[in-house]
Amino acid sequence: MNRIKLIAFDLDGTLLKDNKELAPETMEVLRQAAEAGICLVPTTGRLYDGVPEELRTQPFIRYVIAANGAEVYDAKEKKSLYRAELTPEEVRRFFDAVRDVPAIVGCYKGGQGLMGREDMEKMEAFAARGLFRMMRRVYTQVENLEAYLLETGETVQKLMLFFADLEERVRVLKSMREELSDLAVSSSVENNIEVNAAAAHKGAALRFLYRHLQIERTETAAFGDGSNDVSMLMEAGVGIAMENACQEAKKAADRITLSNEQNGVAHMIKEFLNEAAV
Repeated sequence: MNRIKLIAFDLDGTLLKDNKELAPETMEVLRQAAEAGICLVPTTGRLYDGVPEELRTQPFIRYVIAANGAEVYDAKEKKSLYRAELTPEEVRRFFDAVRDVPAIVGCYKGGQGLMGREDMEKMEAFAARGLFRMMRRVYTQVENLEAYLLETGETVQKLMLFFADLEERVRVLKSMREELSDLAVSSSVENNIEVNAAAAHKGAALRFLYRHLQIERTETAAFGDGSNDVSMLMEAGVGIAMENACQEAKKAADRITLSNEQNGVAHMIKEFLNEAAV
């Protein structure tokens, strides 16, 4: 296997434990990888500011793939290198498709989270385990999200649905993949659905970044657990799914590592470092 020069890793369900914390052991292994010259890239459905501060502020974290690949952000230069966003017409089609869906709706636009007033008031009942505090921090309230987005007429990074009924979420995910087949419809946590522009997926953003850095595809690795990680697992030279990953991610991966609760990312990076030392 070629020496790994870039490692992309999802956060929720992958790098982070179920309580959304980063294990000290994992942080130490990330530091060792950075010292070995490996470019480490958080690759998440979150916004850049939603990356845990203890990770985001590390000197070895320069690039972040955010909003499921809608943005590649250079923290050193403080600028976006790549953007792929939903058009106003695609935003309108989304709201038409989810008009009667029993879920709350969130949006990422211009690096900010937005949610309508009524949905904000119901947020706690619809938040997945461990996410309520983060959602309260990320989202800013607007009176009516649909009206606000259509009135501004600007592009949007990502639209999300959050469900209290997980069976309903499965049904809606299937129907949305059919109705919005020209868009990227995926999921990152057990109770959500995420909609991005067709060009906004983690695989495309990873491809852009390794080419930008003049790194070969075979010199990249990626870790993930959700359906929004599938394109990245397939794009990377080595795709690694977590033991706790969904079946779709496991099928797309070249390897399976331990679960996020068992620090599976750190476990596999140690293997990469040992192989490079031989």
